[in-house]
Amino acid sequence: FSTVYLHGLVRDEKGEKMSKVKGNVLNPVDTLEQYGTDALRFALATGTSPGNDIKLTQSRLEAGRNFANKLWNATRFVVRSIEPEGTDTKIQWHLLPIEDRWILSRLSRTVSTVTSLMDDFQFGEAQRQIYDFLWGEFCDWYIEIAKIRLRSVTETLSPIPVLVHILETSLRLLHPYMPFVTEELWQNLKSRLPSDWQATESIMVASYPTADKTAIDPQAERVMESVIEIIHSIRNARAQYKVESARWIEAQIYAGNLTSAIAPYLGTIQTLAQARPVTFLDSRPGALPSEDALVLVLKESEVVIPM
Repeated sequence: FSTVYLHGLVRDEKGEKMSKVKGNVLNPVDTLEQYGTDALRFALATGTSPGNDIKLTQSRLEAGRNFANKLWNATRFVVRSIEPEGTDTKIQWHLLPIEDRWILSRLSRTVSTVTSLMDDFQFGEAQRQIYDFLWGEFCDWYIEIAKIRLRSVTETLSPIPVLVHILETSLRLLHPYMPFVTEELWQNLKSRLPSDWQATESIMVASYPTADKTAIDPQAERVMESVIEIIHSIRNARAQYKVESARWIEAQIYAGNLTSAIAPYLGTIQTLAQARPVTFLDSRPGALPSEDALVLVLKESEVVIPM
């Protein structure tokens, strides 16, 4: 053999070796029926590294099942957003807004990182990168922003081509880890798109994704990271001070030279942070009495929440 890969033992929740005598063995058939085949595969690959043992816990299995459900819901949203008469899946790169350029840039970086990790046999870390991108960036942020755009009557450029591209590429990237759910979702997506969209009949024989270096956009990443950080900070402040979910709060933002780039996302910030009115400050907020306002100092901006 030119290469030998040694994986560790699969142990129980207490870290003990599984043994029929101890009675701590998980029946794989029962586990598959309870959580699903892909959830079990996900649990076995998550956080693994060559030669190190893993604990196969219930929380791992539940995390795999939850991730599969998240993928299913994201695909259902994308498929339902496609117009019945068909959608042009061609991306108009020269017209893309910042959030589209951001998610395409993040996808390219993720594909590059995952490919490098797979080549280095770091399968657990590669899976974590895919998971973080799909759940933490695509589902939690890009899809939520896309929903706002799809509801807008003034939006001229549809986010659907980018949604389709990101989802389809991500499914091919994830396929080695979760082959069954990705095949099912890929076929659902394929059935709603033009017949010439994909030449292959199955995701199993579709080409593995390659990184598009021309899609990497550091400026778009910088702007969207600031927008996300602002929304995060307001949400955290709401949780910290136990603000009722139905109550809107006021917020002021100082973003310096990023103000002009962040300003178009005023509506997004208001909707996702449940803050209104949100205004931009011309100068950095001075020292304010703690009882009058909460000042949140972020990486490239500051958020002031009057108390």
